[in-house]
Amino acid sequence: MKRPAELLFAVDETPPPRVLFLSALQHVGVVAPTLVAPLIVARAAGLDSAQLVDFVSLGMLGLAMGTLLLSLHTRYLGTGYLCPATYTNIYFGPSMTAVQHGGLPMVFGMTFVAGVMQLGIAPLMRRLRALMPTEIAGLVIAIVGLNLAANGIKYGLGIDAGGNIEARSVVIAAVTLVTMVVLNVWCKGYFKVFCALIGIVVGIALSVALGTMDAAGLSWDSVATLRVASFTHVSWDFDPMLAIPFFIACMGATLKLVGDVTNAQRINDADWIRPDFMSLRGGVAGAGLATLLSGIIGAPGQSNNSASIGLSAATGITSRSVGYSVAALWFALSLAPSAAIALISIPAPVAGAALFFSSAFVLTNGLQMITARLLDARKSIVIGFSFAMAMMADAQREAFSGVPDMLQPLFGSALVLGTVCAVTINLVMRIGIRKRVVLRVPAERPPLELVEQFLTTNGAKWAARRDVVSRAIFGAAQTIEVIRDDAKDMRIEASFDEFSLDLRLRYKGAPLPLPETRPDAAEVIATAEGERMLAGFMVRRNADRVSTRIIGDEVELLLHFEH
Repeated sequence: MKRPAELLFAVDETPPPRVLFLSALQHVGVVAPTLVAPLIVARAAGLDSAQLVDFVSLGMLGLAMGTLLLSLHTRYLGTGYLCPATYTNIYFGPSMTAVQHGGLPMVFGMTFVAGVMQLGIAPLMRRLRALMPTEIAGLVIAIVGLNLAANGIKYGLGIDAGGNIEARSVVIAAVTLVTMVVLNVWCKGYFKVFCALIGIVVGIALSVALGTMDAAGLSWDSVATLRVASFTHVSWDFDPMLAIPFFIACMGATLKLVGDVTNAQRINDADWIRPDFMSLRGGVAGAGLATLLSGIIGAPGQSNNSASIGLSAATGITSRSVGYSVAALWFALSLAPSAAIALISIPAPVAGAALFFSSAFVLTNGLQMITARLLDARKSIVIGFSFAMAMMADAQREAFSGVPDMLQPLFGSALVLGTVCAVTINLVMRIGIRKRVVLRVPAERPPLELVEQFLTTNGAKWAARRDVVSRAIFGAAQTIEVIRDDAKDMRIEASFDEFSLDLRLRYKGAPLPLPETRPDAAEVIATAEGERMLAGFMVRRNADRVSTRIIGDEVELLLHFEH
């Protein structure tokens, strides 16, 4: 893993204490508004004011455990990256259904079941890698970015149930967003690093001045400064009929995590090529255990926070230590109900501006991952159709409101619907694609034109990386150009998997020399063999591995390219 130059503190580095604390506080401020969704579930269950405060405190305790489990760097548990937890809307629909069927005990019991199911998925991640090639992971990240932007606009404009825009919300969101952008683009030092935190503070101050602060319906009366939350409202119930919607939500949360952690890997590695499935497996296991524990302590299902990945890219601080500090802050806040109410009181326009700001970095990373691959008509259909389905889930939300409750997690989320469509269509489009193809090289065709067309066409079918295909074209064309006058029956066999691209050039003739050191200039000019040695040296330098062997009366030259 190569450290990107633009990072201030990379994943294995620890910032100074002051930077560590303020960075953690910045991420807590971005995640805090997501606690409102679990509160809606709790209110639907009829909890009184005191129980709501306990519910929020336990929810913060759940976020502390989830953030720790997701950020750990161990062999079987944790992503190894800065990966704060959040309460995701993916579980919101199933949780509301569970409330209607059996109250909060049903929510907590089925959340526990969802955690068990996600833990069961974790060991299968490497076997499932064919379902999530890099271009699909990029699509998922792009959809996450658009989803963040859509929610940011919704909260920032203060859009009510009737579709009306609230003028004060627009002003607050605009000032907050402009503050973040100006500090991030035109400032340096702490102003750039803590642009989101400063923007949130500015937005809150403006909200107080305009009288729009909201405590999310919680009462400040009789709230102790420090108190351990009560578990008296926590119990558990189960219903096999609700396993389907919670399983769909579990899969949606898993696919979202795969996209976000892949994004985190890319941000932290200048030489990033493909997803690291050891990290993904640990992340899915951490998310599953976090959701399981959430069900035990009395909180809804959770996942990683996509906005935090974008925020870490914007600020250049991706230190894993920040994740541990975020977990410690959530634990401390769970013991301070007054702090819990204050955090949930962050105005919606301020939260919307923070989400919209983070979305830019998430979206562009996803698009870069997609465009780094060659795409043919099959892959274009996969990306285009899935993207369109994701957008339709948001644009036609009312049209899908009538689907059965068990399917709401699928059709009620742009991320889940788009990702499921991408995985399904991709599996169908893989039918008929050959991983091994052969090109016969006629003497009358220019080798560069012929090889370029052959490898570009098949590289697009395979969704191979553009840079690897370009290197393969150069190596094959260079070799053919040198040996074509003396070689007969030339043919190229190309084989591909997600990890390598191999070219086997077979012909009848003399083997191409492959010197490890550059031949002398005078030798290159004076002899034909010198020209062949120079070509062989360039081919060796271009490919990751080169070898020659004699098979009967033929020569086989292998050009191996890591992918």
